[in-house]
Amino acid sequence: GWQSRGVTPPFARCPPPGCDDLIGAVFELGRTLCRLQLSDEELALFTAAVLLSPDRPWLTESKKVQKLQDKIYVALQHEIQKKHSTEDKLSKMVSKLPLMKTICNLHLDKLEFFRLLHPETAMNFPPLYKEVFNSELQYSDPRES
Repeated sequence: GWQSRGVTPPFARCPPPGCDDLIGAVFELGRTLCRLQLSDEELALFTAAVLLSPDRPWLTESKKVQKLQDKIYVALQHEIQKKHSTEDKLSKMVSKLPLMKTICNLHLDKLEFFRLLHPETAMNFPPLYKEVFNSELQYSDPRES
């Protein structure tokens, strides 16, 4: 891929207007996670733990989500120990969570701004994208108001 060759992708050199802070944060997160040299299993478990965040305001069963997330963190810790990785690997991974939350909030801000500027395009976002972000954004037709 482009990363292994030390090449910067075109959109990183010339980000879409108003998105340079978001793209910069995403690439910084990518660089720091790459330095951790996560195995496929570690990355999968960490991804699951991040996705199963119990602090999302629209959740109705946050305690159940918290219990599931806790189990995933236990499995992740077990996987890290199994690989004889350094003890602080999990804490380094967890230390990235505030940056990930910042990136998520930046993304939602940019998405909301885009939706307000281009409501017709936002209404035609792919179904999966709309499903993932529908809890945060409303894809209503402004002409209905």
